[in-house]
Amino acid sequence: MSQYGGFGGFGGFGGFGGFGGFGGFGGFGGFGGGTNFTGLGGFLGSEDPGGYDPMTTHGLQTTAEGLRHLTENGTTPTDKELGFSDPNNLSGLATWVRGSLYVSEFLAGIGSEAMVGTGGAPDRVSLSFDGRTCLTLDRPATDLLRSQCRLVSDYATLRAERTAEITSQLGFPTAYFAMMLGLHSAQNKKTFELITATQVAAAHTAMIVKNHLAIRRPDQVDARLMPMIPTPGHGSFPSAHATEAYAVLTVLEALVTEWDSLSDGEQRIKVLRGLAERIAVNRTVAGVHYPIDSWAGAALGRIVGQVVLNRAGAGGPVAELAYSAGDHDFFDEDQRDPGIAATKGLTATGACATLSAKPAFSWLWSGAVAEAQKA
Repeated sequence: MSQYGGFGGFGGFGGFGGFGGFGGFGGFGGFGGGTNFTGLGGFLGSEDPGGYDPMTTHGLQTTAEGLRHLTENGTTPTDKELGFSDPNNLSGLATWVRGSLYVSEFLAGIGSEAMVGTGGAPDRVSLSFDGRTCLTLDRPATDLLRSQCRLVSDYATLRAERTAEITSQLGFPTAYFAMMLGLHSAQNKKTFELITATQVAAAHTAMIVKNHLAIRRPDQVDARLMPMIPTPGHGSFPSAHATEAYAVLTVLEALVTEWDSLSDGEQRIKVLRGLAERIAVNRTVAGVHYPIDSWAGAALGRIVGQVVLNRAGAGGPVAELAYSAGDHDFFDEDQRDPGIAATKGLTATGACATLSAKPAFSWLWSGAVAEAQKA
């Protein structure tokens, strides 16, 4: 499996296929194909040299033995030590190591609380960062899920025309975001790294919420719904694909604005929004998500994207949202308009706070900003 920057495959991970429905290991930046793993996603193994083939290993050994005598009269190296806890050291690390640091920085402040409903109130999950509640999701009732199945059935008519999209988006759909912004690996290494870091953060966060809410997939509720892809091994609500897409959208909107170098930046942002919606809806077309999953995922993704920006020292206050699902289809324009969103169950309850910046995310953001296309 090729890795970002042309590094070869890696061995020893064959037993990890399909973690939580995210089986496989896509190449870094999303261009290596396959699907993702919620531990490190496309970061896993990226720039890890692995091992040489046996012939090369033996050749290196005999060369070292033959030339070592030329170094025997040399002095002990006196190179200076690297800076202690210095962000400048990040550029000298393998990409997968930085990926571990991004995950650590993001998850260090996350918290969740599961609340059992009483007196007719629904079960509820709240998500917090640095002790501040940012999102509350009500658990949808079974009758609502049954009613949503009719929309899942209707969407199945789009499968023939969207098969290529659906199957190529089983993992992180980075190539689709790259197409919208004209990104390429020679110029936008840090932008791709930022996209991947955001996707991995979103995937982790979605799994935390899914685990609490434990909502069955459409085909587990209605036998008439037969998915065109394998049913993932985790809950349906919220959609992780929607979470990841809207998290990346939120970060890229800020990045394009910061670049201020694309004359058609507003149009590109509109296309990015359309792409996030399409990625989310494709999962309903495939038969593995209800439209309300996309509602919840989009809300969660917006929060994750804002948190990533805060950790990068680039964001304003993180919104505080609450979602209590109704029997509605999902449209990006609806969830983006506060008035319409409120009638669909999504409400903004305030701003939880501006969160503290972290060194690895701040370093990554500065690198991505510096990749603006210059006139």
